[in-house]
Amino acid sequence: MNCKICSKLLQEYLENSISEELISELNTHLKECRRCRIFFRTYSLTVTLSQRIETPCCVSSEKIKELTSLLHERLFPK
Repeated sequence: MNCKICSKLLQEYLENSISEELISELNTHLKECRRCRIFFRTYSLTVTLSQRIETPCCVSSEKIKELTSLLHERLFPK
């Protein structure tokens, strides 16, 4: 596993929607790669905190989906 693949799998990892084999590979990579470990901690914390905040009343659900999609594209470019 390399850093690029690791970063692309983080969301699925947090959602527990990848195979046990990939989880094992990802865990091994995170143990060995300080940079990815820091990125993962930051990403995980961001996801956790964002789930705790309430949606502002003035932002439509469509706009939130749009912003979420944009954020995901920026964090995990193809």
